[in-house]
Amino acid sequence: MATQHGAFTLRQACWELVLTAALLLLVVTAVRWLLVADSPAVAAVPDPTLRLTAVALVVGAVIALVMSPALQRVTAGHLNPAVTVGLWALRAFPGRAVLPFVAAQLVGSALGTFLGRAVWGPAADAAAVAPGEAWHGAWGGAAVPALEAAAMAAMTLLAAYAPGVPRLARALPLLMGGSVAAAIVGLGPVTGGSVNPARQFGPALLSGHTAHLATYLVAPVLGALLAAGAYLISGRRRRRALPEHCALPEHRARPELPQATAG
Repeated sequence: MATQHGAFTLRQACWELVLTAALLLLVVTAVRWLLVADSPAVAAVPDPTLRLTAVALVVGAVIALVMSPALQRVTAGHLNPAVTVGLWALRAFPGRAVLPFVAAQLVGSALGTFLGRAVWGPAADAAAVAPGEAWHGAWGGAAVPALEAAAMAAMTLLAAYAPGVPRLARALPLLMGGSVAAAIVGLGPVTGGSVNPARQFGPALLSGHTAHLATYLVAPVLGALLAAGAYLISGRRRRRALPEHCALPEHRARPELPQATAG
């Protein structure tokens, strides 16, 4: 049985690597053609908020697709180390799978960014997010980690509470995709709108823009952990309250374990 479970973990980790690489390739491509100064989109749509919204909708649609029932049959589809750690903290994901998943997500991030740079050249370096001009506001340098953590905390709480409400449970893929899109648009001018360590890891590493990389790696994970702690302390956690999304296959039919979700 341990060998079988190990095989499941490896297979799901491989899916994490492939899907995260595909996500980052898509992100690099979207940034290249919608946000880079020499892109035709800049001349066609001068408003940067509209172009950022287009990028956000693309990413949000991918998240919703990955969480769809069709893909959930074959993949856990976290694509975000903070999601994986948060689900583990919620006791909805096995601890033995956390490190393989996180490693696969980070490798996938680097691979997808490398492929994007191979296709689009140095312009792909613009995919590395950075604090915006507004980040030195009232909170000073604390704005970026605080907002990145808060956004991930909100998504984690949504993923934890929504399954207890039937209408929200059915709409969870769209809700999570919409939440990611909203975070990109809302936080873009301040933090760059990453809210995903894997989203920033590859672009920052390959572009050399690593000045704030630690913040983008750590803050969302801390946000997920804080949200999971608050959820468990609230005493509202119910057995099997979390849906089957993103659990490992061997956990999806076991009533003694809570089920997992993605974001």
